[in-house]
Amino acid sequence: MITLQEFTIRIIKDEMESIPKKYQKPFNSMHEGLAVLREEYVELENEIFFGEKKAKEHPYTKEPGALDPKEIWKAKVRQEAVQVAAMAARIIQELTV
Repeated sequence: MITLQEFTIRIIKDEMESIPKKYQKPFNSMHEGLAVLREEYVELENEIFFGEKKAKEHPYTKEPGALDPKEIWKAKVRQEAVQVAAMAARIIQELTV
């Protein structure tokens, strides 16, 4: 069985709480919520498909002591996935209020 790890719950919660005040009002409609979720999904998709190559080609990865491009890419994918999860959780919460 797959369960949510505390770390995962915390980073999603942190993401939801970091939303600027002006975006914290309820969505005007579920269509708006879906549009925001889709925007976050497209960003995740682009990072998964193209981010690793972009990270490898970035000049800072060639410097001595630079971080591994694959680790940079994984961190970016994780951040985009957290944003998708936070928007999905926000939709769920708005349906239960």
